[in-house]
Amino acid sequence: MALLPFTAVKCSTSGNKNENKLTSSTSKTKNDTKTNTNSDTTLVGLTYALCKEKFSDETIKAIAILINTDFDVKPDYFDLDNNEVFISEEDLNNSEKEYYSKIKNIVNSADKKILTFNNEKVFIPYSEISCGYTLESEDFKYITSVASPWDCFSQSYDNNCECVGVSINGLDYLCQSGASAEKALKWYLPKFEIK
Repeated sequence: MALLPFTAVKCSTSGNKNENKLTSSTSKTKNDTKTNTNSDTTLVGLTYALCKEKFSDETIKAIAILINTDFDVKPDYFDLDNNEVFISEEDLNNSEKEYYSKIKNIVNSADKKILTFNNEKVFIPYSEISCGYTLESEDFKYITSVASPWDCFSQSYDNNCECVGVSINGLDYLCQSGASAEKALKWYLPKFEIK
């Protein structure tokens, strides 16, 4: 990967690398009222719920690949009735529908790519932000700890936050700095392939 513009700083000295905790905004249950939702529409709604309008197109594509993998592996993990996890186009006002349409186009252009580890699809944890590095976990032995120093520059930075897997904020930083969606994902998941 090319050198990316950032200043190396030590974000946190208080984090304990042995204290691993999955911090995802998703719920572990799914209400049956939306189980018949088309998978393409579901992927768009899940991606939309994670995205911020400032995110680059490549960031949105990276999130779509991540979510497509996780939803394919563990659909019951996502509570489609929770609007922090899934947002339907019908629930949006007219001003929000333009951004939803943009996300829909990007998600569709991602061609349902998935991440694999040793040629297998596995669930990939993620968090909004890390404390400057991601953690390994006994629950996800295929995840590698990596540096994520750009998270320190975020306004939502918290030196106590823990991130196993992928930092969504970090994906956006990398993509805003010129990395493709695939390269940004490979930073956080160096042992994975994108297919």
